[in-house]
Amino acid sequence: MVLTGWLQAPDVNRSGLWPVLAELLLGDQCVNPERIRVLLVEDEPVYAGLLQEILAAGPSPGFDLTHAGRLSDALAVLASRTFDVVLLDLTLPDRQGLASYAEMHTRSPAMPIIVLTGVDDETLALQAVREGAQDYLVKGHVEGKMLPRVIRYAIERKRAAEALRQSEEFFRLISENVSDLIAVIDRDGRRLYNSPSYHNLLGDPARLVGTDSFEEIHPEDREAVRRAFRETLRTGIGKRAEYRLVRKDGSVRYIESQGSAIRDETGAHSKIVVVSRDITERMDSVAVLKEALSDVKRSHEQLKSTQRQLIQAEKLEAVSTFAAGVAHEVKNPLQTIILGVDYLSNHVAGGDATAAMVLADMSTAVMRADGIIHGLLEFSSTGKRDVKPEDLTWVVEQSLEAVGPDLVNYPICVVKDLAAEMPLVRLDARTMKHVFINFFMHAVGELRDGGQLVVRTFSRELTEAFTLNGRPSGIFKVGETVVSATIEAIKAAPLGERANNADSTVAASKPIIKESGLGLTVLKKIIELYGGVMDVMNDRESGPRYTILFKAHRKE
Repeated sequence: MVLTGWLQAPDVNRSGLWPVLAELLLGDQCVNPERIRVLLVEDEPVYAGLLQEILAAGPSPGFDLTHAGRLSDALAVLASRTFDVVLLDLTLPDRQGLASYAEMHTRSPAMPIIVLTGVDDETLALQAVREGAQDYLVKGHVEGKMLPRVIRYAIERKRAAEALRQSEEFFRLISENVSDLIAVIDRDGRRLYNSPSYHNLLGDPARLVGTDSFEEIHPEDREAVRRAFRETLRTGIGKRAEYRLVRKDGSVRYIESQGSAIRDETGAHSKIVVVSRDITERMDSVAVLKEALSDVKRSHEQLKSTQRQLIQAEKLEAVSTFAAGVAHEVKNPLQTIILGVDYLSNHVAGGDATAAMVLADMSTAVMRADGIIHGLLEFSSTGKRDVKPEDLTWVVEQSLEAVGPDLVNYPICVVKDLAAEMPLVRLDARTMKHVFINFFMHAVGELRDGGQLVVRTFSRELTEAFTLNGRPSGIFKVGETVVSATIEAIKAAPLGERANNADSTVAASKPIIKESGLGLTVLKKIIELYGGVMDVMNDRESGPRYTILFKAHRKE
């Protein structure tokens, strides 16, 4: 309010300071926006006066006309004042023809110029229009209403052309200074424009005009991109797409694009502006990151596996120490019981069948317990375990060889089905050899009357959840490889149905088998210490079957 009052003060020098401040502070508002400022460059005073009368008589808005008789005078006026339009005679005393237009246009390129020419110079006027003049008027044919209309149209066309030029320049600067790939594509997928940033990707952008924009897209991705393109044309809603682009040298780049539809004069979507960027480096970085995360995960799993192995080794040592302690504590009292049972058996009163039977059962039970104690002592005496990847088939074969001399004394046929080149299993071979020997002896104990000892080893990849005794178990996961051994005691059929086998050793005598070794509970615990599982199935008619399963060792 203070500034406004100061500008309106009567003592202000309005001829000097006021126009300058008004121009700076109020812009075009200082001059009546209804009036059009016209610079007339004409050397004929009579014709200049005629044009001034025509403009003065025209409808609102009015015109402020400034007259200059020479081109040099006009240029001098332009140095200190601005105009909305120039009426320029092409025949002046100091300049002739297109040279006058060229100099005027050079001095004020943003100002619309209407050239004035005689009847014989109409071709020259057309040439001036082609070079940028907004219009031309033939002297002697200027009507009262035509001149104001031509001036207004010239101003509007120049403004529109300047706005378009600025928009194009703005777009050019953007397209030339951004790394994104900008393209304009017609309804048929043909390229209308490609920004300079396409040069490094597909070569000279000028050579891409008119080519198929889908041609370089990887064949496996092309149809998906076409669908997104058609959908954008149909709905006008831009689609985002990621695809591979194959360059002429065969290299593949990953591209991310976003399309936007452009409407034509009828309102239909006729073009698509596509802004794309090369995301190959980003995809490579993501792949590297995924690989790094995978390495971290593998390292974590290896660490967990090592930790489990250490815990397992500690458990084995603890079990071994515990087994040794129990065995030593029980061994001496058990020997006393054995001697006592033996003494009573030799001194029991004759004819007391019940006492003899009870003593016999006690002797059997005590001898069995003694065998378990011996097994525990043997298990605990092996010292530090040598846990490493081992071939389970080899361990089973070694165990069979160890019990071979004992099997000769019994009517047992050994049937072997042992797989070769199986995945390895992490375990202590010596301990596991004793485990299988105990399994074999348990099976032999079931075959007192003869039969088959069937031994198998195999491996398989789990394709479904692992079950134990018909119930789901989370010990093994789907996709893991399991290494197995089965020991089956098949009791003998009647003598006439027994089949001979090359691996069979059948003895006529059937001595009483002395039960010994580790119990199944102890064997189960030892197997679990190595990450395995034991399953026992009993059939009163055919005999038991022992199944031992381990997770295959994964090579690091």
